[in-house]
Amino acid sequence: MIRYSKYYITICCLFYVLCAQHSNTTIETATAGSFLGGKMGTHAINSNPALLGLRSGEIIERTLLDTFMVSYSIRLAISQDREELEQIKTKLNQDGFEREYSISKQDSSFSLNTHGFKDSFSAYNFSSNLPLSVPLKTIYSDTTWDTIERPKKYYSIQIFATPNKDTLKLFKKNIKKKIKDFHSEVIFKDSLFKYYVGLFNSEEKAVMLKSDPTIQSISKDAFVVKKNAKLSSGTTPKFSLTLPLRLTLNLQNNHLNTNWFNKYIGADMVQNPSLKNDLINEIPASGINGIFKANSGILDITYLNYGLSLFNINAYYELNIPKELTQVIFDGLRFNDPQEISNLDTKGLVYNETVFSYGRKLNMKQLPFPVYIGVGFRYLNGLFSYTESYEGIITTKEDSVNIFSDMSVIFTDQDQLSSGFGLDLGIYGQFNEKLSAQLSLIGISSYLKSTEGSNWRYINNINLANNDITEIAEYSDTQTDSLMETFTILDTIDQIKDVLVTLPTRLNIATNYSYSDNIHIKGSIQYLTETKLMGKIDPQFSIGAEIFPKKNLSLLSGVSLGGIDSFNFGCGVAIKIKSFNFYIAGSQSGGLLNSASGSSISTECRIAF
Repeated sequence: MIRYSKYYITICCLFYVLCAQHSNTTIETATAGSFLGGKMGTHAINSNPALLGLRSGEIIERTLLDTFMVSYSIRLAISQDREELEQIKTKLNQDGFEREYSISKQDSSFSLNTHGFKDSFSAYNFSSNLPLSVPLKTIYSDTTWDTIERPKKYYSIQIFATPNKDTLKLFKKNIKKKIKDFHSEVIFKDSLFKYYVGLFNSEEKAVMLKSDPTIQSISKDAFVVKKNAKLSSGTTPKFSLTLPLRLTLNLQNNHLNTNWFNKYIGADMVQNPSLKNDLINEIPASGINGIFKANSGILDITYLNYGLSLFNINAYYELNIPKELTQVIFDGLRFNDPQEISNLDTKGLVYNETVFSYGRKLNMKQLPFPVYIGVGFRYLNGLFSYTESYEGIITTKEDSVNIFSDMSVIFTDQDQLSSGFGLDLGIYGQFNEKLSAQLSLIGISSYLKSTEGSNWRYINNINLANNDITEIAEYSDTQTDSLMETFTILDTIDQIKDVLVTLPTRLNIATNYSYSDNIHIKGSIQYLTETKLMGKIDPQFSIGAEIFPKKNLSLLSGVSLGGIDSFNFGCGVAIKIKSFNFYIAGSQSGGLLNSASGSSISTECRIAF
């Protein structure tokens, strides 16, 4: 085991993206993966490149309006014989009165009707030209209720306009104190710098502000203007840069937590043997599995529709200790009762991803709402190592102990880095002002491949009598090393060609619902495809919320079920000071507080405008 550990120290640093389904950004950590894509910009690079296609002011917010439509119909004939009405219908079409006719049943009789006249005059004009063979020409109205979308309007007061920028600066300086309590903005339009005050959903509130003495003292010619509500620059930045870095660390296992340590550490299991039995029985049949993950991004950058991540460093290390081995540690061995420890397994890797992404809007008139698509290319290089096979057994007798192990490990060397490629695809749709959805595939066909790797094979067979154990306890280090060599049957490192590991593709499906300006609800489903290295992982379902998304201080939280963590709860804050953004988040997995068996911490700083 000591020899085996040496080869893992070189790769057991930082890993994250391979297994962490939902924590590429700090915001995703805070919402347990539900806030896919985060604040767009740099956050879109590793979640959905289609989000890079959104531009400020491009999407017009819309509001739903309940309304009704009135149309007119004509009842042409009533009969108890449906065939008679069919003959009238055929005769009308033959005579040039070609329309959509319908026959409906009312009680025991049938009626022949034609629908779809926009006004009563059109219906009357049609009925007056019908032949005398048509017995009825009754006109009646139809009312159809419907919900339509209309552009959402905002209302402001224009108090100043000038073509000179210096004049504008002087004006702003003079009125700064007077309007400090009002929302204000400057827009360059029609070769003029236009100064607006206030931002309201109704025209009535804007008129009230226009009549306010403060506004009147600044400009008696102020007037109300209306405009379509559009995505702000804070939502879809023109430029964003991770500075200096983003960092996420995660440590978890499938069993140990604070409650476990409080119960067993320091307990007297000799006086209370039932505690020892509880400890052993509580260990999962698959053993104790521990995972360390991390991710660090440096110099993630986006400009307009393009994204680039030069240093996206990922690392991962996993160790599975068989239940039989923990039973040996805590309960000892019994004579003639062999214990297999063949479930011992380790795997790990560390690699960097360089990602180039691009997103754009689909310009298709057939689409009922804005749709965006994106693509990303990934170049990977790094190291990996995994246990290809392991067989181990411990046997004790009254007069001796035997330990046999046969281990085969595949690994790549530091001077022979592995490399590979991957592909990202994404699509995003904005259905209306409240609801949007997205789908992405991240890391399609990703892999790490080395032209040359190493296969370490180590077979060891230790057979000691009782008196040998007593003597070995007093051996020096030199004697111990010499003795260990006598137990080694095979210890070789062979060079092998074309070593490859496949990394899982991440499928993301996410929605965002804007309940109000202060509450946005997030949801996502994430799934990692099965690979030989990682095995099968359950889908992850996440739901979360962002509180005060348009304020300088936003609160985030979320919960997820499934995935690697089984259960995960996260929370965090996002702080915005002009163009500077700071995020910090934490999460617990497997449970909450003392019941948690894993935890994550994440932080990020970036500039966006």
